Amino acid sequence: MQRITYQPGDSFLHHLHPLVKLAWLVGSTAALFAIQQPAGVLSVLFLAAIAFPLNALKIHRVRGLRLFAFTALLLFLTQLFFASTDTPLLQFGPLRITEAGITRGIYVAGRLLSVVLLGYLFVLTTEPNDLGYALMWAGLPYRYGFMLITALRLVPLFEREAQTVYQAQLARGIAYDARGFAWSGLKRFFTLARQFFLPLLVSAMSKVDALAVSMEGRSFGKYPRRTFLREVAFTRRDGVALGVLALAIAGVIAVRWFGG
Repeated sequence: MQRITYQPGDSFLHHLHPLVKLAWLVGSTAALFAIQQPAGVLSVLFLAAIAFPLNALKIHRVRGLRLFAFTALLLFLTQLFFASTDTPLLQFGPLRITEAGITRGIYVAGRLLSVVLLGYLFVLTTEPNDLGYALMWAGLPYRYGFMLITALRLVPLFEREAQTVYQAQLARGIAYDARGFAWSGLKRFFTLARQFFLPLLVSAMSKVDALAVSMEGRSFGKYPRRTFLREVAFTRRDGVALGVLALAIAGVIAVRWFGG
């Protein structure tokens, strides 16, 4: 399974400016909540899904997608059976299936999956350093930009360390899957949580201490402005992408306004 982190590549999305991709993410998410028809939500979901193979990304290998798909299915079933008051098409005891329930279920589930896929596309194709540099170029204070870059880079590191701690504790005989009574099971849960998170906390504190010493040694924060070794250039491709986004948002507003 692919980690939810930047995947190097040479696709169209990989070469887009990070701020342009961020604008597309925010604009597409806002459009999803403005669109009131399931057909529009399904169109965005289809475009987000086909963007994965078009940009050399394997959607079926993205970690966590099954969980979101299962959540979307539960939302669909909830809307299907319990969020409808029209004349039922089918009825199984207290459960009623109506046309409004089907429409509402497709709309809610499709919107959730669309937002998730759009977020995955942004994370998998955006290098954290480039995003931080682009935000600082746009006016974000470099202290906050450095904080963002550090957080994005430490997340996969802590994920790997969590897997190491988990495997090491399994090798030492700790049984995470053992079951017991309600009270004993709850007490055991907190014991296992303390044993699992304590090594991660110690490792995190040591890394933070080393990072602080390194920043002080390099006089971080001494100057109000900073220079960059690598700058992200804004190209014609980015301008075209922003133009398409503007047209898409205008179309959504027009449909929303004139369609009532």
